[in-house]
Amino acid sequence: ATNTTNISNLTETVTNLGEDALKWDKDNGVFTAAHGTETTSKITNVKDGDLTTGSTDAVNGSQLKTTNDAVATN
Repeated sequence: ATNTTNISNLTETVTNLGEDALKWDKDNGVFTAAHGTETTSKITNVKDGDLTTGSTDAVNGSQLKTTNDAVATN
C-alpha cells in the first residue's frame, strides 16, 4: 500500500510539473509557453541574448528598446 501511495504521489507531482513546463510542440517544431486555458503566456527574466551575426539567441524587451531608440535617433 505504501509503494502504491508513493507512486501515485510521484505521478501526480510529475503531472503538475509538466503543466507548468515549457513544452515542445513536435507538430510545429517549436516550444510553447501556453499554460492551462490561456493560449499565450509571457516569459520573463530573459537574459540578454547575443546580438551578433549567426546568433540564434532570444532577445528581451530591454534589447529591443535599445535598438528602437537607436533607430528613432537616426
